[in-house]
Amino acid sequence: MGSGMDDRLRHMKHLSPRQLEQFQRDGYLVVEDFLPPAEVQRVKVDIDRVCHERRSMTRDADGFNLEKANDDSLDANAEAKRAGMFRKIQGAVFCIPAVKEVFASTKMLDCMEDIMGPNIYYHSSKVMFKPANGGAAKPWHQDAAYWKNYEPSQVTVWIAMDDATEANGCVWAIPGSHKLGLIPHVAKELQVEESRIDMKKATPVPVQPGGLLIFHSLVLHMSKKNTSDNNRCAIICDYDCGPNPSIDGKNEETNADGIWPLRTAKVETVIA
Repeated sequence: MGSGMDDRLRHMKHLSPRQLEQFQRDGYLVVEDFLPPAEVQRVKVDIDRVCHERRSMTRDADGFNLEKANDDSLDANAEAKRAGMFRKIQGAVFCIPAVKEVFASTKMLDCMEDIMGPNIYYHSSKVMFKPANGGAAKPWHQDAAYWKNYEPSQVTVWIAMDDATEANGCVWAIPGSHKLGLIPHVAKELQVEESRIDMKKATPVPVQPGGLLIFHSLVLHMSKKNTSDNNRCAIICDYDCGPNPSIDGKNEETNADGIWPLRTAKVETVIA
């Protein structure tokens, strides 16, 4: 281990060296009890408020995507399973203040700095719903496949708002798959064929409300359909270690190039 990593381990701000080692080995890490119950509830109330305002929606619009009758999430014109039955809110930090507060907080950025280093930029965010008795499955994929114009160095934070279990569609992952590089994705949904995956390694990753699932953009992961009576909702933010434009576009937080620096290394000025 080089001196740079030794120095980094000495200055961990939130995670433990063992947690960092686990993330580097598996490509993902669960951190339980990151958000206290009161904060989880506050975020859920804000999400519910925004969804209630759009409860009559039957077609995708403005980053709000609905569950489709044929489970084809990419068909914007498909019939919704029912009005206001959302699958995703893209760019969530820009329309749900409580979500923004979580992902831009000092505590969160300290956690990200332990993993990514001192330069942290906003990449994208979303709320993902998997409604009871109808939330569609998401096939095996790597997030980096959707971001081919970027180096695959992003780190995603997935925070459970509800208890995410095998029964209601928690994330499954392949430990160590971030070391395989970008695997070819096929079909409109951009998915990896199971024949390319060592399915014996497939691992469910349940997360309790307020817990984090942190994973690298090259980790193979998926989630099954929610056939239970319990909703599964998560808030998600993708961070980048380079100054790349947000895929959510320009907003009040970004500069003219669409870049939102959340934390950058301080450069000491040396006067000769």
